[in-house]
Amino acid sequence: MFIGIKNCEKYNDNYAVEVEYIDIFSTRIYPDGKGGQLGDRGHINNIPILEVKEDKIIVSEKILEGEHEYHIDNERRTDIAMQHTAEHLFSGIALKDYNLHNVGFRMGEEISTVDLDSDSISEEVVKELAEKVNKAILKGAKVLGTTIMRDEIETVSGLRKKISSKISDDYIRLVKIEGYDLCACAGFHVGDIKDIRVFKILSTERIKGKYTRFTFIAGDRALKDYNKKSEIIKSLNHTFSCRDNEILEKFDNFKKEYENLKRDYAQLAHIYALNIKENILKDAIEINSHKLAIYNGDKVIINELKKLFTEKDFTFVGICEDSVIIVSEDINCSLFIKEILNTNPSLKGGGGAKQGNIKGIVDEEIIICSFKKIL
Repeated sequence: MFIGIKNCEKYNDNYAVEVEYIDIFSTRIYPDGKGGQLGDRGHINNIPILEVKEDKIIVSEKILEGEHEYHIDNERRTDIAMQHTAEHLFSGIALKDYNLHNVGFRMGEEISTVDLDSDSISEEVVKELAEKVNKAILKGAKVLGTTIMRDEIETVSGLRKKISSKISDDYIRLVKIEGYDLCACAGFHVGDIKDIRVFKILSTERIKGKYTRFTFIAGDRALKDYNKKSEIIKSLNHTFSCRDNEILEKFDNFKKEYENLKRDYAQLAHIYALNIKENILKDAIEINSHKLAIYNGDKVIINELKKLFTEKDFTFVGICEDSVIIVSEDINCSLFIKEILNTNPSLKGGGGAKQGNIKGIVDEEIIICSFKKIL
């Protein structure tokens, strides 16, 4: 297929081209966001299409004016058609069986969402909706498209949504799923709902205090998701040496053991901190009657030590990997930290008068020099 490039201008880090279709039968490049749908991708003159707007197409490189061959990614179109038709089917069943209206739809590159006009949809209804959509897909139904004049729309009965007054087109395209849905839509759809193959609700959440947002996937996206989760389950089976139905029980036991070990470790860390505190005090650096104690070690130990350093003439600094913890009853920690931060612009941190922290690697000599400066 060939397309005409009328002009090409710089657009941020890319280029925006204005196109014209040479043949009336040429496939139009579908814009992003129209009807809540994703737009087309592909290439013009082997240059990738990055984004499609109503009045221009964003490409990665400059294209000369004139006629150029173009290609549309049909696999992407098929995926979009599956997601979009699934949304129609889901919304039609939600309205027909539960009197729930679709008040918002957004299709993403990985997931799609539909907002229904209730914030009190039970888990039972959520499961029923998913089951009914998949049963309908298994049964199958034709997806039919027809175009009518704008002034004929009032004669059409059974529309799921009223036609927005913002739509001023002379012709309106209607999409019908026999027995399930009738809606005005200009997007991509499969020929039969059987082609959706499978529909999966990933999650639900209440939004805006009055709606429920359904996050879903369909078609190949859903199959890939099932395969990915199956691999995760296999990995957990191997890790816990158990069957699928035993994973949750095994995980609960593992979690309990972990919490017990964490508690035991905290107790041991406290005892260890008590034992090494005196040695840290002995090795402290004294400057103008102010003492600075520095400890390099595990963060858990440091957190235990900082609870123990309550001496009025001591400042404790704990260094752990790429962070520093400072506590003091003697000097202003905020001023101390600011002095350290001044030595390296890549360091981040802050705190109050008695304690604070720094994110980044700080040499002990820098800490000592900064301590001297604030005294």
